[in-house]
Amino acid sequence: MKNVFLSLIAAGFLLTSCGGDNPEGTDGNDNIENNDVNDLGVEGMNEFSLVSYGLNLSVMLPEVASSTGASIEPTVTHDDGDYLWYLDIGNHFHLVIEDFGKEQNKVAGEKKRLADLSKIFKVEYTIDEPGIIMYKRELHEDQGGKASYHCYGATTVDGYTIVLRSNDDGGHKPVINDMVTTIKSAKELKKS
Repeated sequence: MKNVFLSLIAAGFLLTSCGGDNPEGTDGNDNIENNDVNDLGVEGMNEFSLVSYGLNLSVMLPEVASSTGASIEPTVTHDDGDYLWYLDIGNHFHLVIEDFGKEQNKVAGEKKRLADLSKIFKVEYTIDEPGIIMYKRELHEDQGGKASYHCYGATTVDGYTIVLRSNDDGGHKPVINDMVTTIKSAKELKKS
């Protein structure tokens, strides 16, 4: 009897935790859908709100420690009325947030821009999804230079397209991986 009872509880738990996923709809926009941040691997990350900087958005940010072990707090640089936010943690995590208004298909547009640079750079996508890309960029073999990693994603906040991306210099792969998680975790905050 005890085994039957435990089996029923386990089956009930499995059924409730394996809820059906909604298939991704295509509405002409390539923004990321973020319904469950638990699937993103956000251990060691903290929620950070950008509301006090004029953007109705929250993201998950990695915990970064200094060489002494002290936590490094994120900083946001934004001029009131501007369309750019610079979110930095320490010396390596530099996320640029841009408000593109009603423009759509920003990720597809970025991929086209990168394709237009194919005579200069070799681009290898490590993540290639409709709402986010991560890629390794390097000069062609005979041109020297070091590889850098970059990411670019879009979401919608208050009906406006918001792009979150690495800065132009890119970064090391582990840092850009953290940025990808940050971008995927981006969510519009509901107004009270």
